[in-house]
Amino acid sequence: MNLLGCLAALVAMALAYLAARNQRLLAHPLGRKTRTAAWVFAVVAFTAWIAGETSLPGIFSALTALMLGAVAYPYVAWLFRPASERKPR
Repeated sequence: MNLLGCLAALVAMALAYLAARNQRLLAHPLGRKTRTAAWVFAVVAFTAWIAGETSLPGIFSALTALMLGAVAYPYVAWLFRPASERKPR
């Protein structure tokens, strides 16, 4: 269940990032259905973590996995952008 919870949390954050207006991977953000799918995957992540652990550790584990995806995806998008599109400092 823990692997399913991690996978669902990372998919949820990937969909949430691709549906955001400030994402940099796609030319246009994905639509409203993608945001709904992100919420569904987040609920699945919470459910899987709580089923695998008890309630409080499951909640904190799911939040940690969701935060990891929320922090990592913008950096991954920055890494995969061509160097010509990056802003010089």
